[in-house]
Amino acid sequence: MFGKSRFSRRDFLKTTAALGLGGAMSSSLLAACAPAGPAPAGAPAAEGGAAGPSGSVTIALHFDLQSLDPIKTFALNNGRWQKNVFGYLIKRDEEMNPVPGGGLALSWEQEDDLNVVFKLREGVKFHNGEDFNADAVVYSFERLLDEANASPQRFNYTAIDRFEKVDDYTVRMTLNEVDPVIITKLAGYGGAIVPPQFVEEQGADYVSATDIPGTGPYQIVEYRKDDSLTLEAFDGYWGEAPKIKTLVYRIIPDEATRLAEFLAGGVDVVQLQPSQVAAVEGSEDLEVFPTGVPTVNGLRLDASKPPTDNVKVRAAICHAIDTQTVIDTILQGYAVPMAVWQSPYSFGYDPELQPYAYDPDLAKQLLAESGVADPTLVYNVIGDDATAKEIANTVAAMLEAVGFTVTIAQKERATYFDDYRAGTLDNIVPFGWGGWTLDADNTYYSMYYTGESYNPGFSDPEIDALLDEQRSTLDQERRKEILFQVNKLIYDQYPDAMLYQAQYLWGVNKRVKDLALPADERLWFASASVS
Repeated sequence: MFGKSRFSRRDFLKTTAALGLGGAMSSSLLAACAPAGPAPAGAPAAEGGAAGPSGSVTIALHFDLQSLDPIKTFALNNGRWQKNVFGYLIKRDEEMNPVPGGGLALSWEQEDDLNVVFKLREGVKFHNGEDFNADAVVYSFERLLDEANASPQRFNYTAIDRFEKVDDYTVRMTLNEVDPVIITKLAGYGGAIVPPQFVEEQGADYVSATDIPGTGPYQIVEYRKDDSLTLEAFDGYWGEAPKIKTLVYRIIPDEATRLAEFLAGGVDVVQLQPSQVAAVEGSEDLEVFPTGVPTVNGLRLDASKPPTDNVKVRAAICHAIDTQTVIDTILQGYAVPMAVWQSPYSFGYDPELQPYAYDPDLAKQLLAESGVADPTLVYNVIGDDATAKEIANTVAAMLEAVGFTVTIAQKERATYFDDYRAGTLDNIVPFGWGGWTLDADNTYYSMYYTGESYNPGFSDPEIDALLDEQRSTLDQERRKEILFQVNKLIYDQYPDAMLYQAQYLWGVNKRVKDLALPADERLWFASASVS
């Protein structure tokens, strides 16, 4: 049931459209598009937190953890618990801006283009009792950058030449090249600080099922594969003491089961599908919070495999899809069409670039001009994703209406992204990308730069050169100009059939108070309470 505090679908569409006023988004507009950050879920917290943390909250995860090791993960599924366990040099505020003093670094000073000095917070302990200090920072980034550790986040940090200890609570980061996004990267995936002694004692594969120390407000007490992860409040946390004693993350892959557990009180926090909102609206105990997020969803068209190696075939696919119908029917309006793989949250987003027009007659013409005699496509989809399968069936019908033959191939979630990066999936690959740095550099370098990890089949030397150029300057206006050029080059080559900017629907039990639902989807429970 939606009250006055709800951010409705109409509000979401209105504020997202407002972001089209400029390419670089102001913090006030970001706050408007992500209302559940500044406006936490639930009523004001109940009194009585002084006695120490109490109570338990259960959160539904969609699939098992990739790893307990923070450098071995990249999925949002992991981000929903990691931020509560591990500390980072930089912390972003509710408007996604880096905040001096918010994280393990009290401040930072840019000495020149290639050197940044960080003053570290003193008196911080890891969950196992080790001291957080300069040695831990140096060790953590040496470990992240070591190719032998095969971190999927390493590519985001390769501009770092080294961290070096100045004194126990001062470190200098020296870059081997300019990186205009490095500060916000230090707040994100891969940048967690780990305890050196513990890691060395455990060996190269240091993950333990019961104890992996961080510096966050919660510590891991139990992990049961494919079942659950349990965290407990850490009484030595350096920041505001958490009010909730126990967080239980239950791994529930099936959408219907997640909804049933939420309705029955078996989970307190869950991400819902649009089709599930109606089942919650009449409840006196449950609330739904639509939250705009940076994630953009679309279909990757493999430019290395026939027939999608033909640009006119790719263009025909893009113009054959009626994205608005997909949004209105399957997503019940909770999304906004996008032109490229950039949302209004991201630096480099160009509001003048319009989504590909739905034009089946043009699609038929382009397909005829392509010269492809048998335009047969294989459309991959994760087999346990009901919404993705519904979209696949709808889009396949649209493509067949203009002359394509489409086969839908269901894939296993466990290997889907690894297979994609290896280039072993087929013509059409449904994909979602949030770009956690909120900067086009992360997205475009990962997805379009030749040979990068999320780009198994597309290559354009001009795009490569422009992406390198924007990485070489700290002049943000110049970077925006370059990224706008990249937007247009990508748009004209149709490497993807873009669909929509997502809106997540968070279901929250009213017993959970003051839970922030940030735009980057990394749930933060330290300030929440439970009645």
